[in-house]
Amino acid sequence: MDLVKCMEAFVITVKTGSFAATSISLNTSPQMIAKYILFLENYLGLKLLNRTTRSQHLTEFGKQYYERCLFILGEIKSTKSLAQQFSQEPKGRLRISAPISYGQFNLIPVISRFMKCYPKVNIDMQLSDRYVDLVKDDFDVVFRIGSLNDSSLIARKLSDLQLIFAASPSYLAQNGIPSIPDDLKKHQCLIYQYVTPTKKDNFWPFTINGKLTNIAISGAFQSNNTTALAAAAIEGLGITMLPESVLNESIKQSKLIPILQDFLPPPRETHILYTADKQRLPKLNIFIEFMVNAMS
Repeated sequence: MDLVKCMEAFVITVKTGSFAATSISLNTSPQMIAKYILFLENYLGLKLLNRTTRSQHLTEFGKQYYERCLFILGEIKSTKSLAQQFSQEPKGRLRISAPISYGQFNLIPVISRFMKCYPKVNIDMQLSDRYVDLVKDDFDVVFRIGSLNDSSLIARKLSDLQLIFAASPSYLAQNGIPSIPDDLKKHQCLIYQYVTPTKKDNFWPFTINGKLTNIAISGAFQSNNTTALAAAAIEGLGITMLPESVLNESIKQSKLIPILQDFLPPPRETHILYTADKQRLPKLNIFIEFMVNAMS
């Protein structure tokens, strides 16, 4: 016998006070309602109702079981509602935050495919290299690069981001090609300017003999924009360290040449983060799964 159907009959019986009224509500017979209640009692091994010829009352256990049934049936209804939401076409606005270069070079191609699949979803993507608070700044999802701080947010891992080193053919022809990281002391390095500057800004990470090593660098040009740094490298102003995705096209066109490839730093982890909300709308759930599938 259907356990949920029996629980539903029990709850309605408690509310209406009779098998006859419950049978009308469930479009069945009073005898069938009695069988539902009896099945529950046999299943549980305890009486739920004390019945007389004129009335029926909940047992002490029946009172507690009634409250649990209300909760369980409510959750079942909520689950059905969630399934119905997923069957609907996703629509509405999604507000997204991502680091500038990651958004430009990594996310835009994937988001464009997402929007072609789900044309009724509008994307509001805010690009910034500052740390944003997903809840306070009213974002649906944020993309983060690097190690994560402990938080109540859910993090889904995406493909790692690889930093590489490159310079223009003209710069390397004039200044020579560095063969080891220490050679950079003799070169102009194009320095990324972080939102919150630290002493680490003037160090680049390398993998030397299997270990992560920071090497001091210097240069006459610095910027807080990766596109500007890539353009400066193409113009021959020095050596740059940027994500591979930012430099790939320029390398293919021979505008830049990758260097020090035997000393690349470990890839940086990348995640998509969102709140642990059980009632997320279909547009957000579908977007998250789309991005994870496309970028993992």
